[in-house]
Amino acid sequence: MPVNKIIILDTETTGVLEEDRIIQLSYIVTDAQGKIEEVHNEFCEAPLAIKFDAMAIHHITPEELVGKPACTELLGYKRLHELNTPDNLIVIQSAEFDLGMLSKEGFESKMQLIDTFRIHRFFFHDDAHGLQYNRYANGLYKKEAAQMKELGVEIAAHDALGDVIVLKNFYDYLLEHEDAPDESKMIEMCSKPILMDVMPFGKHKGKRIEEVAVSERRSLSYMLDTFDLDQDLKYSFQYYYDLMKDKASLVIGFGKYKGKAPADVVGEDRSYLEWMANKAENIMPELKTEIKRVLELPV
Repeated sequence: MPVNKIIILDTETTGVLEEDRIIQLSYIVTDAQGKIEEVHNEFCEAPLAIKFDAMAIHHITPEELVGKPACTELLGYKRLHELNTPDNLIVIQSAEFDLGMLSKEGFESKMQLIDTFRIHRFFFHDDAHGLQYNRYANGLYKKEAAQMKELGVEIAAHDALGDVIVLKNFYDYLLEHEDAPDESKMIEMCSKPILMDVMPFGKHKGKRIEEVAVSERRSLSYMLDTFDLDQDLKYSFQYYYDLMKDKASLVIGFGKYKGKAPADVVGEDRSYLEWMANKAENIMPELKTEIKRVLELPV
């Protein structure tokens, strides 16, 4: 679907937990070619106090919000509802967070979506993905003086409006980069979970997830069970975990028999395998099945 208007949005909030709420709503509206037509930047009072760790990042104090309207009473919030149509595009860095905060105020987006964090992480997996990092690493800050003068605004890190301007420049950078897809492809990718192929963090960073699903299967299983993974990581880890099941090397991953297959241990220490099958915790289901199979073989 062709894009009519582009809304580039950011929020600041009382914190990052389920209970937290919006205290600053900022976005710009551009035409389909990226020319800025509207600037919205408003503060609002939330139904709970700002947490100090959030205050330390965005520097918004309770005193600044005294007498401010609720988020749903902001002119920008009402305008956002007017813009909320399928022919418009909303661009957000880490959209799950901001759209989740907006949903608490009764806003559910009908717009097409591009999440710049998800796109950048997929195509530039060797680079840091933070907005402020890319502001400097890619020279985006060089555009800001002219933009501040044109729009009559100040650009500051972790201020919602400042981040919106940086985000516009970052989005333009992605559109112009030869290694990134065009706008319609980004929209298509962000409409569903993205199948990633490279580990973006941890001790396996840079390895192919497919490889980890074979050689470090227990590690991948642990991350699936215990980490708060975003939709792309959860989908990708589970996809390759299931895909590589038959190719996985079912070896013991800990203890005195680490690296050995159950069939190589059963004759030497049958009681150890029985303990693993019946009492040990955090064992991959496939490994436990293999241990039980070995124990059931004729002696």
